[in-house]
Amino acid sequence: MPPFRSSVVLLALLIACGGGDAPTAPNAVPLSPGGTPPAGPGATGQWQRTGYAVTGSVNMVVENGVAKVTFSPDFSIMQTPGPTVYINTTNNPNTGQPLRIGALKSLRGDQTYTFQIPVGPRYTWVLIWCDPFNAAMAEAAIPPTP
Repeated sequence: MPPFRSSVVLLALLIACGGGDAPTAPNAVPLSPGGTPPAGPGATGQWQRTGYAVTGSVNMVVENGVAKVTFSPDFSIMQTPGPTVYINTTNNPNTGQPLRIGALKSLRGDQTYTFQIPVGPRYTWVLIWCDPFNAAMAEAAIPPTP
């Protein structure tokens, strides 16, 4: 990509992301070594564009205080600075009861995040957020499971 064009693309990304501080959500605690990840079917939601082109689906399983979030093999999202994965009770990690899962592992393909989950909240959203600019990238509504 010519230098001028790459500068224009970077400027467009920065403008699209907006500006601000990252949400003040607590960080998820990774599953302890030797811990048992959930094995149930969970619930699946389709990724929806909130700021960036995205494809694929995400599945969330919660069992015995542990959650597993798995992105589908056809997952893809446009590159941006600081993409971060959250779960929440709303579709915005600045509201509700957000939990920061961590940095997005890859812009494409299947990936799994396994972590301890707090007792109480019913998480019904998986979000990809542009933390450096506090802006939405993509969201998936997850149907509540019994």
